[in-house]
Amino acid sequence: MTNNWSFTDVWNTALEKGKDRPPKERDNMWAGEIGGSYIDRYLKMKGTMPTNPPNARSRRKFEAGNLMEWLVKLILARAGILKEEQTWLSYNPEGKLAVTGKLDFIAGGSVDKMAGFQFVSDMGLPEFFARATEAIIESLPDEMSKRVLEVKSCSGFMWDAYDRNGASVRHEAQLYHYLLTSAVEEGSILYISRDDLRLQEFSLSRQTQRVRDFYMNDIDRMTHYIQKGVCPDKEPLIDFKEESGKFASNFKVAYSPYLKMLYGFENQASFDEVIKKKATGYDRVLGRLAEGKNMTDKNKIILESMEKDYKDLGPYIEIRKKAQKSDEIEE
Repeated sequence: MTNNWSFTDVWNTALEKGKDRPPKERDNMWAGEIGGSYIDRYLKMKGTMPTNPPNARSRRKFEAGNLMEWLVKLILARAGILKEEQTWLSYNPEGKLAVTGKLDFIAGGSVDKMAGFQFVSDMGLPEFFARATEAIIESLPDEMSKRVLEVKSCSGFMWDAYDRNGASVRHEAQLYHYLLTSAVEEGSILYISRDDLRLQEFSLSRQTQRVRDFYMNDIDRMTHYIQKGVCPDKEPLIDFKEESGKFASNFKVAYSPYLKMLYGFENQASFDEVIKKKATGYDRVLGRLAEGKNMTDKNKIILESMEKDYKDLGPYIEIRKKAQKSDEIEE
């Protein structure tokens, strides 16, 4: 027996020990994949071994998400409104790929907030978790119609982005899958910030045509790739976001499990070092073009690279101008 051990080592080992499922060819899509990189999904469905599997940080974030989900489950159960949890649901359109997913919770009925608050008190939870659970309880209405709840933990940075721009369409499509297959009319996405425990909720109806179209179009496109054996194109390294009129590095590339195989970057850090810097330069120059400012020598070098990548920058400049005007009006 030895006393030469560290609690930190034990903690880190436990959190980082998760097992990856070996790649296996499949003919169904996962609900959480809707809206993701087509080429990544194609390779996964073909059973291709990832070159960039989840790292220790990714595993930690995954476990943090499980912890937040567990807290929500406890509160829903104690408040008497947990109806269903972790149910597998599939959509099987004729002639197309099936979509399968596991919902977080279905909840509904009269909410007993006092019982929920008392439960938090009786549990003797650490202050961090007590604040999180109390925030969740407070966000619930007194009476809930039956609805699907999808819980997402995120960084404070992403929480702010959702607060500004609304829920991710990928998360909406995932929630739509559960609404479609459970025949529940409404649902909510709960975003919980891991940084400061802020919580926000976005509701979605099964009748929301915008999300339905996104979901169905994604199935159609992925079905074409798989059934025809056509490998999708790679993702662009730099993404242009029309809603904000800005250039940014493409997160679908940065977090690709095939980052090295497809794009030649050893890891996300090496991708960020090159592409994030380039995208920042592109965005800065685009802003100057939209504002009619003169180009510095450095700007001119970046502009030359932009014109090679995008040929005609006119449409991008116009979108940026509109986005800037919209920001000015809001301010």
